[in-house]
Amino acid sequence: MTFMGLVKSYPQLAAMRFLLGVTEAGFYPGVVFYLSMWYPKYKLIYRIALFSSAAAAGGAISGLFAYAIGLMNDVGHLEGWSWIFIIQGLATIITCFVAAFVLVDYPETAKFLNVEEKQFLEQQRTLDNEDDEEGSITQRILSAFTDWQVWAMAFLLLSFAAPVYGTAFFLPTILDNFGYDVPISQLLTVPVYVVATISMISVAHFSDTMKIRFPFIVTSELVGLVGYIIQITDASTGVKYFGMLLAVVGIDTGIPCTVGWLANNLQGKYKRAVGGALQVGTASLGGIVASNIFRTQDEPRFILGFAVEIGFLCMGLIVTICLAYAYHRINTARIVHARMDGRSGAKYAVDLYVI
Repeated sequence: MTFMGLVKSYPQLAAMRFLLGVTEAGFYPGVVFYLSMWYPKYKLIYRIALFSSAAAAGGAISGLFAYAIGLMNDVGHLEGWSWIFIIQGLATIITCFVAAFVLVDYPETAKFLNVEEKQFLEQQRTLDNEDDEEGSITQRILSAFTDWQVWAMAFLLLSFAAPVYGTAFFLPTILDNFGYDVPISQLLTVPVYVVATISMISVAHFSDTMKIRFPFIVTSELVGLVGYIIQITDASTGVKYFGMLLAVVGIDTGIPCTVGWLANNLQGKYKRAVGGALQVGTASLGGIVASNIFRTQDEPRFILGFAVEIGFLCMGLIVTICLAYAYHRINTARIVHARMDGRSGAKYAVDLYVI
C-alpha cells in the first residue's frame, strides 16, 4: 500500500494493487479462524464483529482522513491521494511489527496463561464443538471443498460482499451526485460508518446471547434492500442519504454473522480454516462486479449499480432461508436418532447445527 502512493503511472499502480490483493487475501479468513480457536460458538460472532467493525470504523475515520489529506497537495511534490496510501501503509507496517511480538498461535501456546486458564479455555471451546479430526490432514482439507454448506455460505457472503465493495468504492461519488462537493461528500460518509459500526457490534452481541444467526442475517438483508430501493426512487436528497445509511448498516451488519455462521458449523480446525478461506475468497469476486456497475453514464441515479446490489441481496435472502431450512431438517433428524439411541440432550447438542 505504501508504494501505491509513490507510483508514477497507471501500470505501476495496477501492479502494486495486485500485489496488495495477493498479500492481504488470507488476512480476513485467517483472523476468523484464529478467533474460532480461542472462543466457543456463542462468543465468536461478537469477536468477529469487533474485528470487522474496525473496517466500518475505518470508513468513518477515512472520510475525515481523506478530507484532511486532500489539503496536502504538493507536499513533498506528491498529490494528496498519494499521502493517503503512504500514511495508511506505514501505519499497517508498524502494526504488523507490534503484532508479531504480541499475538500467540493458540491458547495452549500462550505463555501469559497458566495451566488452569488454558484448560478452562479449551473446555469452553470444546463444550459445544466436537472437532472431527478423522482421516489425514489432506482428507480433512479436501473435505471443505465437497461440503455443501461451504459453497452455500460462500454465495451468502457474496450477496453481502458485492454491495459492500460497491459502497466502499463509490460512496463518496454517490454522495457527490446528491449535489455536495467532494470535501463535504467525504465528511458525509462519517455518520454512515459510525452507525454501521454500532449496529454491527450490537447485533452480534444479541446473536451470540440468543444463540441464533438466521433472523439477524435476514433482517440485515431486508434493511439493506430497503436502503437500496430508496436509491432508485425519485426521493429527495435527504431521504436518499437516509437510504444510503440503511444500505450500509444492513450489508455491514450481516457480514460477521455470515462468516461466523459457517465457522460455527464446520467441525475440525483444518476444515474450518480451508472452508473459511473458500467462503471469503468466493465472496471477494464481488469486488470485480462492484467495480464495474457504477458507471459514469448512469449518473446521477446509478440505477444499474443499485439494481445489481438489490439482486445480490435478494439472492442472499433466498440462500439464507434455504440454509436455515436445511439445518432445521438435519437437526430434527439428528435429535430423533439421538433419542432413539438413548442419548441425553447435552450429549447430542454438540452434533446440532447452529441456526
